[in-house]
Amino acid sequence: MSLFLVMLTCGFVALQPLRAQSQADEKCEGSTVDTQGEKTAKAARAFLADLQAAVQGNDKDKIAGMVSYPLNFIHDGKRSRIRDKQNFLGRYDAIFSEHVRATILKQSSQCLFGNYQGEMIGNGEVWFSEMQDGAVKIITVNSSAGK
Repeated sequence: MSLFLVMLTCGFVALQPLRAQSQADEKCEGSTVDTQGEKTAKAARAFLADLQAAVQGNDKDKIAGMVSYPLNFIHDGKRSRIRDKQNFLGRYDAIFSEHVRATILKQSSQCLFGNYQGEMIGNGEVWFSEMQDGAVKIITVNSSAGK
């Protein structure tokens, strides 16, 4: 029995570097934006870069222009709609809370989740999608996600 445990332990230890190497070669666990096609993935990554630059520069007007109105806004489990840019700017600090802004800035362009509803930042803090006219816009902000 003890020989079996020694062999099992040695085998387990020997496999660890191989496992770590294969994980390092993976782009990102859970990244699915590439399965939506090259055009969608490229547009999603470009949109994320623009959004990150706007958040980094605290460019509220630019961010407001990146939103599809009415915007779905979820805060403390309550859903509301932000009807227009003026309303968005008036509630900017609640919508783009410190948590939401930090999540946007941390998001890796190689680790985007995407499905038929759009692309997701973080744990669902921000959802964005391509509109019928081809523009990519934010469709949902959930300031309660990931907390």
